[in-house]
Amino acid sequence: MSALSRRAFLASVAVASAALAGSRADAATRPLLLHDPELLAGRCFAARAQLLGAQPVALAGDRVRQMQALLASAPAALFAVTRRSDELLVGEIAAEAGYRRVALVRHDNGHMMANCAPDGVAVAKLAQLSGAAWPEVFAEMAVAKVGQCAAVSESRVMTAHSWVMVK
Repeated sequence: MSALSRRAFLASVAVASAALAGSRADAATRPLLLHDPELLAGRCFAARAQLLGAQPVALAGDRVRQMQALLASAPAALFAVTRRSDELLVGEIAAEAGYRRVALVRHDNGHMMANCAPDGVAVAKLAQLSGAAWPEVFAEMAVAKVGQCAAVSESRVMTAHSWVMVK
């Protein structure tokens, strides 16, 4: 990374984290970090989150029951790295519980496409700047420990959907 792009990258991380933290500042609970353990991107996200002291949750079994149980604690936000099917199903369950989507980033075949609400636009920029490091950077954003970027073992962007929902 060049010095200029590194500065832009770190600034984007700070902006994205501040924007998302502001939207969940009044919530009493930590965000819920979800991942698909069968996806490499999901495992990278979970491993980085765990290294930072968070407790990521693997999606498994009956998603409806699992999400109902997890949402009973009213987490401040949801950060997830999943397949499209889980993004749709889990997202719908969360929406019924009062959450709204602020960002959806799709990585597929080396391409990235983002769909973000105004308060999630920085997430798209951050995803673009982080490239293959996105799962790890996304975990740092989720646990509000920006600037602690980890080295990435993969040289290409991994197929996955990463998304954020807030109350």
